[in-house]
Amino acid sequence: MEKTSRIDHSAMRARNLEVVLRALGSHAPVSRTELARITGLNKATVTSLIKELDRVHFICEQETKPIDGVGRPPTGLALHPDAGSIIALETGVDFISAIVTDFTAKPFWRYSETTPPLARQEAVLSRAYEIADEAFASAQSHPGRVFGIAWGVPGLVDLAGGKLLYAPNLGWSDIPIRDLLGSRLGIHAYVDNEANMAALGEAYFGAARNIDYVLYVSAGVGLGGGIVMNGNILSGADGFAGEIGHMTMDRDGALCGCGNRGCWETLVSQWALFRRIRQAVEAGKQTSLEAATEGNLDRLTIPLIVNAATEGDDVSLAALHETGQWLGIGIANLINALNPQRVVFGGILSLAHQFLLPVIHEVVENRAWTWSSKNCEIVVADYGTDACLMGGVATVYREVLSELRNWT
Repeated sequence: MEKTSRIDHSAMRARNLEVVLRALGSHAPVSRTELARITGLNKATVTSLIKELDRVHFICEQETKPIDGVGRPPTGLALHPDAGSIIALETGVDFISAIVTDFTAKPFWRYSETTPPLARQEAVLSRAYEIADEAFASAQSHPGRVFGIAWGVPGLVDLAGGKLLYAPNLGWSDIPIRDLLGSRLGIHAYVDNEANMAALGEAYFGAARNIDYVLYVSAGVGLGGGIVMNGNILSGADGFAGEIGHMTMDRDGALCGCGNRGCWETLVSQWALFRRIRQAVEAGKQTSLEAATEGNLDRLTIPLIVNAATEGDDVSLAALHETGQWLGIGIANLINALNPQRVVFGGILSLAHQFLLPVIHEVVENRAWTWSSKNCEIVVADYGTDACLMGGVATVYREVLSELRNWT
């Protein structure tokens, strides 16, 4: 029992440190008294936590405005931008992205490039490692320590072993990413499913801040999800929770990259949207997208479709409407099953949110239980395609706070 109490106390302290850190990030400069009010922690706890953060030079003092405009202003506290830097990396089916942030989570270096969808695993990994090297060099040029790097990948991840087990849309399997990356750079490395990281990023910094129970839905080349409860990712018994894109929606549907047929992903991914447009053109319908792609619909992109829809293109509007309907059906099912407070819609398809969200809302209103959905908001991600990268920053933050004594 005594051991359990020590573990519980340590976990609670790490959680409280995280709450204070997030409050400082959102409200700085802020006084100790105001910090206690914002976090709901008592003043003695806040004072103790601030001393701990100050001991490792994670915070600094800043001027605040006088209360009611008179008298001496209280001492304001803020995160120290020069405490160190954090690296986040994401690989998708057709891109590699990376950012480096200071300790306030403000990016000061970023890079992104597209990769051929059918590129060899070795070539993509080699390029990802080179980009990680460049990010690390940038981080080293910044004052303070390099706290670590987090890598989001589109597949099943063994969290304990730091290994990518299987990425169906890439055809990758059994890659010990954490060990390879950590030994290459000589810093702490973390790996997780990209949708889980994106969910954490939106819960930590974005559209789901201060929300206890969040469902994140990421629609792009594939479809992923993440569930955040009280600031923690619900990863499931083996770490594979959130693979919502592979729920069967049509038993005789299209073949999915995972080997199953009729997965939700086959109905709502960007490829599904592109397929609907091609089918409309094959049926003889006219669309401005033919001119926009110079007659080659293999060059379709989400921004092109959004532009065409904005200009009233019927084919684009119809394809987006059908995609929104299928998104709404799946989200309604998940609201019934999970009863979240907020659903955050992200991924590349969120660029079309002005067309998709109204349809999603309508379908959810008609199909989800009123009791489950009446207090559930459906919103677009604040960070869009950067959500995973910001989740990588949050991942490192959390690990740093759980092992604060290592940074003295």
